[in-house]
Amino acid sequence: MHSLNFTAIDFETANSKRGSVCAVGLTKVRAGVVTESQGWLIRPPAGIDHFDARNISVHGVRPQDVLGADSWRTSLQRILDFAAGDALVAHNASFDRSVFRNACLESSLEVPEVEFRCSLELARRQLDLEVNRLPQVAKALGLSSFRHHDAGSDAETCANAVLAIARRDGLSTLELLWPAKPPKSSGSHRYRSEPALADLPQPNALADPSHPLFGQVVVFTGELLTLERPEAMAQIAHCGAANAKNITKKTTMLVIGRQDPHSARVDISTDSGKERKALQYVEAGQSIQAVSENQLLAWLVPAAGAVGKPTEEAALLATPVGAAAPVVETTPALEAPAVRPAAIEAPAASANGAPLELVAAGILKLLGSFRRSR
Repeated sequence: MHSLNFTAIDFETANSKRGSVCAVGLTKVRAGVVTESQGWLIRPPAGIDHFDARNISVHGVRPQDVLGADSWRTSLQRILDFAAGDALVAHNASFDRSVFRNACLESSLEVPEVEFRCSLELARRQLDLEVNRLPQVAKALGLSSFRHHDAGSDAETCANAVLAIARRDGLSTLELLWPAKPPKSSGSHRYRSEPALADLPQPNALADPSHPLFGQVVVFTGELLTLERPEAMAQIAHCGAANAKNITKKTTMLVIGRQDPHSARVDISTDSGKERKALQYVEAGQSIQAVSENQLLAWLVPAAGAVGKPTEEAALLATPVGAAAPVVETTPALEAPAVRPAAIEAPAASANGAPLELVAAGILKLLGSFRRSR
């Protein structure tokens, strides 16, 4: 693996804004060996420098910790100097690439041309795992335990995971680890590389019919912050929902990924092609429910045990809007007990809206009166 050179990178953010970078970790690999690691706190760009309780509970970085930290302008130069022209490898690179880009834009800096490679994509392709988050990948590869969501620890584990896969599968270059995707051909063969509908997780016929997702036809648009989309698809299928790739006349729900997963609700807008198509169907009279990430997690967490343990981020976000949040030791503001979704725990009701227990009690009372009258 003498020609395997790259720099692993991991960012943490202060809030839901992708540019609100507050920490970075870097690990350099030369000739297939980890040679150096660095990590430091960063003062988020002005205007998006507030810290959300959810983010603090995940990575532990607080506002007072970054008061004397480097700005993004300084940190960017340090990152570029450390990487020295390397490709940057990150676990879920779409997130880290977005942080890199948006931190530059928020700081009025030109975005440097930097190549990103994704170890999450590599794990999905090379490992047979149900969940491909960094802790699960590290465990599957026999790596040492690490402090997840500590930027330096995550970057080092990401680098070691790539090296472990490279050694195991005899992939000695970045090009072998991440082969170039063949160009799409024109004509009748252009759709052959797309996954067939049958490849999507199929609905569980034995799921609870009373679950809010049972029988729904669900389409995802936008990026979820707490679940990988394949994991989310698997979980809704376990609850009895059918996954679909595109909006059709059968679509009943559209899960809309937003940068703020705490939003109480979402509306179908024109931000994506799927949303624009959904609006056309809605205007034609079709009923399509827009579902936020917050609401989806509230539905999924009670049933997630059969599909896999929910992520720590999912557990923190699973509380319905307006309800108390789950206990998180590092954040006193979040120490109220969690409340399950009202839609799941509400008592059954009769056709006129009265609880069935009251209806039954009324029937028994009438029967008793009838017997006494006889």
